[in-house]
Amino acid sequence: MSDRLRRCAGVLAVTAVVALPAVLGAGAAGSAGESGAGSPVLQAADAGSGATATRTGTGIPDGVAIAADGTADPAAPGLPVTREELLATMVPPGAGPAAGDVFAHPPGTVPVRRAGEDGLTLSWALLDTAADRWAGSANADTDRTEAESTIKAWLAADTLRAAAEAGRAVTAAERADIAAAVRASDDAAAERLYRALGRDASIARLDTECGVAVSTPRPGWWSFTRLTAVDAARILACVRDRAPEWPGGTELLADLAALTPDGRSGIHTGLPGEVAEKNGWTLHGHGEWNLNCVLAWRERALAVLLTYPAARGAEYGWAVCRDVADDVLDGAVPPAGAPDGSVLAGSVPADRAAAGDDTPAADLG
Repeated sequence: MSDRLRRCAGVLAVTAVVALPAVLGAGAAGSAGESGAGSPVLQAADAGSGATATRTGTGIPDGVAIAADGTADPAAPGLPVTREELLATMVPPGAGPAAGDVFAHPPGTVPVRRAGEDGLTLSWALLDTAADRWAGSANADTDRTEAESTIKAWLAADTLRAAAEAGRAVTAAERADIAAAVRASDDAAAERLYRALGRDASIARLDTECGVAVSTPRPGWWSFTRLTAVDAARILACVRDRAPEWPGGTELLADLAALTPDGRSGIHTGLPGEVAEKNGWTLHGHGEWNLNCVLAWRERALAVLLTYPAARGAEYGWAVCRDVADDVLDGAVPPAGAPDGSVLAGSVPADRAAAGDDTPAADLG
């Protein structure tokens, strides 16, 4: 049995042994039972972190284990008695999913440290592409935001699809634009691909090619394609999986694994095997950043979509992406993944640009 399970079992045992006399006496005590005063464990927990409340009716100091006969057991390790200590035995901060399998948790139940920060809108989704299942935040498949440059991975893949349907190889000009749009997040290169594909017709093809139905409320602006975290993860996973079917697919996968340093979240360094990545970040005129981190590796794909105040800068968003990944990947990295310790240990890129990568496509003229 693991140390965490032993501690949780101990907490349950103490609750049962110590609280039982209080429960039995509640009938005589009346109001004392309703207020919780007869339960030493609850009384100590309600006192808050660092409380010195005694265990009523036992004479045993806080932090000392209680044997089955109700007496102190000084040989056993001390057990938690405050609310914070009790919770820490179950889900330590930053420890990832308690059950070790993030996919066993319903949406919104995996603890993420950065969730709830003032001014931060966050959604995330982790796909298991082999089993066609996902885990994520409560809003992972409902809340939509702008795709920003993450959609460039699809524009590149759709260019390969078009070449395959025409029975030809990818041209040198197309290859150059794909490399620039994916590796360096070049907007002008992405715009040329987008126009050659029929503009929003390419976005609509995501439904037939990848099973992802998305659209843009601003026709002609690829970066304003609205998607959820589940959509974003599925799109990159689809690009990764479909690319080998089309001419130039091997080169596209190499592009997705070789982003310039200013376009990386830092998550990739802790993941196993070949990693496809395409992020997007834009400082919008209404005073907010949109920053999206999307990666795919082996049978996994992760998307973290963020909106937050402009004053915090791009690095704040990259850091949030890394923290979310560190929390949710603890129990989700496939075999041969990161070694012991944080999945993202030492992953912060040496070079990081503070400016956004996207000018809306329509501004390019």
